[in-house]
Amino acid sequence: MSNILCEREDDCLRIRLASGTANALTTAVIRDLAQAVAEANRGARGAMLCGGQKFFCNGLDLDWALSRSREEIKEMFHALADLILAMLESPVPIVGAIRGHAIGGGMAIYLACDYRYAATGHVLIGKPEILLGVPNPYYGDRLLRFVAGDFVASDMIYTGKLVRAEEGPALNLVHAVGPKAEIEVAAWQRLLFLRDLAPEAFRESKRMRLGKFCADLREQMPARIARQVEIWSGADAQARLRAGAERLKRRRSGGR
Repeated sequence: MSNILCEREDDCLRIRLASGTANALTTAVIRDLAQAVAEANRGARGAMLCGGQKFFCNGLDLDWALSRSREEIKEMFHALADLILAMLESPVPIVGAIRGHAIGGGMAIYLACDYRYAATGHVLIGKPEILLGVPNPYYGDRLLRFVAGDFVASDMIYTGKLVRAEEGPALNLVHAVGPKAEIEVAAWQRLLFLRDLAPEAFRESKRMRLGKFCADLREQMPARIARQVEIWSGADAQARLRAGAERLKRRRSGGR
């Protein structure tokens, strides 16, 4: 799993996205992360998901995605959906700790954690897909509405705005914030608390919270992904996505 670093400690697994500064998503990154979650489910009592200093995950790697076929894009959306469901249905607690931005698909992965910690400072969270000409993927839309409520979710999805981590607790996106140097330690302490709960009691509590939600997601997923891919592959969306990719390149190079 070259895109992921895993470390065992205290009967738990620390899973760190490590696929570059932006930790951008490709099918390979998503599958490596899913493999790490499966490892935690099989042989650990909990997992903490974290990323880098600047980015937890900057969402989909647009340059990579724009070079893929329609079938490969469909495969990627299904892989991400499977990862989200694996996290939501994990029998062990998963705590997310972000020291950097969680954008797009990165935010969806973060929201799939049972508890979410975030660093203070310039750490942004959001789902700007609509600004790139494509809808928020179905599982990302449903998960944001489930966690934050329709009012907050609709505002974030329709505007594509990013919010600072400090705003997260008031929006039900984040459980706690703290200094960047300390946030992973705080999240790990929360994980150890959850680890020590009666395992069956935790698993059943999680099933009661998420069972129907996951069943509904699974039922609707094939049709909604098919529609996502149809829109993604259209001429207008492709033009907007390519323009978005160019804007990102200019920002990285310091241009306007």
